[in-house]
Amino acid sequence: MIEFLAMAFFVVQPASPGAGADGGTRPQLLGSAPLRDPVEISANLISGGRSSATFTGNVQVKHRTLELRCDKMEAFYTESREVRRVECTGGVQAQDGDRFARGEKAEYDVPSGVLVVTGSPEARQGTTFLKGTKVRLTLGSERVEVENARIVIETAPEAPKKGKGGAKRP
Repeated sequence: MIEFLAMAFFVVQPASPGAGADGGTRPQLLGSAPLRDPVEISANLISGGRSSATFTGNVQVKHRTLELRCDKMEAFYTESREVRRVECTGGVQAQDGDRFARGEKAEYDVPSGVLVVTGSPEARQGTTFLKGTKVRLTLGSERVEVENARIVIETAPEAPKKGKGGAKRP
């Protein structure tokens, strides 16, 4: 348990002091350092060293609006213990709003919020399904980029029409 708490300290992002977007102070999790856009990571097993940590088994990552799942992940962080980049392998699934991507590998650049999925990647946004060699999602953007893309656009289901044949009022 102590080892897990120590590792959790290493993978959160300390922030510069200041108020949150709502004008109040952001929640504080560890010590007196307020956190800005923390990277929350959980896994069955965590092992690490001074500049990286490896997470295996049921890995789940949450950062801003991104939810990322995979079998194994390596997180790389700075001397001040800020997560800079993560590399995921095996059963990668990412959800950001109405955008979804999956593949066998993914790299996520934390400061820029850019996720790149490879290994037979697929993406979906709304009624559009995409396949290609590389899928790129950027947090805070509705944009999906797919290299060597094949696109299938589904027709949205029609809303039921009002009028004849509806329920009668008493």
